[in-house]
Amino acid sequence: MTSFPLRTRVSIALLASLLTGAVALAVGARHLHASYRLRDTTTEQEFVHSVWWTLGLVIGIANITGVGIVVLTARTLDARIARLRNAVFALGYTSAESYQPMLEQDGPDDELLPIREAVHAARLQLRDAMVRVHTESERNRVIIDTVMASVFSVDGVGRIIHANPAAARMFAQSCVALQGVMLADLLTLDSLRMSADEYGTLRFTGDDVERQFTTRIRVFGHASFPADVVVTPLALHGQQTWAMFVHDLSDTHRAAATLDEARRAAESANRSKSAFLSRMSHELRTPLSAMINFTKLVRRSRNSQIGERDRHYLDRVQDSSEQLLSLVNEIVELSRMDSGSLAMQLEPTDISAMVRTLLATFDAQVAERPVLLEAVLPELPACALIDAKRLRQVLTNLIGNAVKFTARGRITVTVCARLDSGVATAVIVRDTGIGIPLERQSQIFELFEQADEETGHRYGGSGLGLALSRRIAEQMGCMLSVESMPGAGSIFTLHFAQQPDVAASLREVASTSAS
Repeated sequence: MTSFPLRTRVSIALLASLLTGAVALAVGARHLHASYRLRDTTTEQEFVHSVWWTLGLVIGIANITGVGIVVLTARTLDARIARLRNAVFALGYTSAESYQPMLEQDGPDDELLPIREAVHAARLQLRDAMVRVHTESERNRVIIDTVMASVFSVDGVGRIIHANPAAARMFAQSCVALQGVMLADLLTLDSLRMSADEYGTLRFTGDDVERQFTTRIRVFGHASFPADVVVTPLALHGQQTWAMFVHDLSDTHRAAATLDEARRAAESANRSKSAFLSRMSHELRTPLSAMINFTKLVRRSRNSQIGERDRHYLDRVQDSSEQLLSLVNEIVELSRMDSGSLAMQLEPTDISAMVRTLLATFDAQVAERPVLLEAVLPELPACALIDAKRLRQVLTNLIGNAVKFTARGRITVTVCARLDSGVATAVIVRDTGIGIPLERQSQIFELFEQADEETGHRYGGSGLGLALSRRIAEQMGCMLSVESMPGAGSIFTLHFAQQPDVAASLREVASTSAS
């Protein structure tokens, strides 16, 4: 059945009423015309009666038709308004199944259909918004309930509205039991920098701008504890509300105290170690020096009647004593560096002259081996502002290692300097020895570490030399690096720090060396 819009139906009703009235008037006119033709045979009273009867018939037919059309239209309009009212009432439901509008009962020409569709769409949007709000609220509740800090809210008079499990543990009560409890009955309000006025209204006594502070929370019946506190004012439903965040710092303070105690114990142990090594260095150095010196005296004495075997034994005693003394000195140096008592005496130093002197001391060790020991020096003296004693110690260790691990080939010590100023920039010790595997190159600078166990057993050594050399280099502002490959030798480079302000002093040292 075809459905017409409400406006069309009203127009049809009016047109039908007019047509009905016209038909009724036509019928009445014909009836009056017939009566008029018979006026000679009828009385005047009968003619008037016929006129009134005709008018009544016309009016009655028109009214009945109009009322019928109006009633039909009103019923249709009531039905649509009822469905629209149901759609509006459905806004109060959040379930999608609570309301299913029967839009198919109305045709596309229903004027109220767009309104109902808009109401239905608004209801769906409202439902989605309520679901999002519920999800967000549940997420926030889970976050608040799982945080370690105590979180609770109180109303304007200090009555607890909500408390998370951490707050319940702090007050030794359940979350449900805390609801409605006065905060002043649980702790001293001044712990939170709050107080109640003469009307019982809770107020913050601290700076309104700074609401985050550290204090001690005093809970009745429990020991006070340090805590970080955040007090935030809220306005819920037009009423003043306070949110409290209390983070117990007891564990943090205990950990800090434990750490501080451990630090003091470590410092005390380090001081004891340094004192012990200082005493032991004196106790060990004195007899070792005596052994070395007396051994030298016996070997050089013309009156001593010793054979080659005894002389060989004396050489072994002297070598072992010197190695032990060197080890003791290295341990003492490391101890002094750890304690911060190793001071650097920076002074202008001729690096080229130092390298020539050091190489001369190793000539005897490589004389019986097919090893060429050479120096590559700049034409002008290369100088640097550095601790000469410590630099000699580092270079002695680097050159000594090259001599120890090179059975044949070449050992080259190169001094690099800037041509314009003569300032030394680096010393490079290159050898053709056994080399160091890549994975071990970073470990050889650690204490008591060597390239591998076989190297330690075969060549000896304590594993302290390179570790001590790198630490000394760092204290002088230098950098010690290595490049090596097994079987191809090693390259140790000592990079000097930039020294732009010592040119005059270095030129003075250079002129002194040249003269």
